[in-house]
Amino acid sequence: MKKAVDVLILLMLCIFLFSGCQPQQTEVINFEKIANATKIEYTHYLSGTNTTEIIENTDAINQIANWLNELSLDEIFFSENEIPTDVEGGERYSFTVYELEESNIHFDYIINDTEDCYIQYNTKWYIAKNPISPTFINR
Repeated sequence: MKKAVDVLILLMLCIFLFSGCQPQQTEVINFEKIANATKIEYTHYLSGTNTTEIIENTDAINQIANWLNELSLDEIFFSENEIPTDVEGGERYSFTVYELEESNIHFDYIINDTEDCYIQYNTKWYIAKNPISPTFINR
C-alpha cells in the first residue's frame, strides 16, 4: 500500500512538472516577417503634428527590421491609466507592415526620452533596454 501511494505521489509530481510549470509562450515580434514585407507605412507623431510615409524599398525595409532586431526588449505590464503614451515632448512612430498573403503587422515605437522608449506590439508592451533612435527614417 505504501508503494502505491509513493508511486501515485511520484506520478502527480511528474504531471505538475511537465504540464503546470511550463513557462507561458509569449508573443514575440517576428523580425523575419518584417524583413520580408512588401511595404511599410509609418506615421511619425511629434509636437502635435504627424507625417506619414510609405517605404517600399527593400533596403529601407531591411534597415527597419535590423533596427528592431538590435533592440533589447523586455515585456512590461501597465495598468490602463499608466500607459506610456502622450508624454509632453515625446514622440511616437506607428508602423504598419504589409505582407503578401498574411495579416498586416502593427506596432508603435514610443520615445518619451532618449532612455525611456517602448514598443507596443498588438496588446503587449515592451521596454527598450537599449533605446535606438530610428535615424534611418526620413525626418
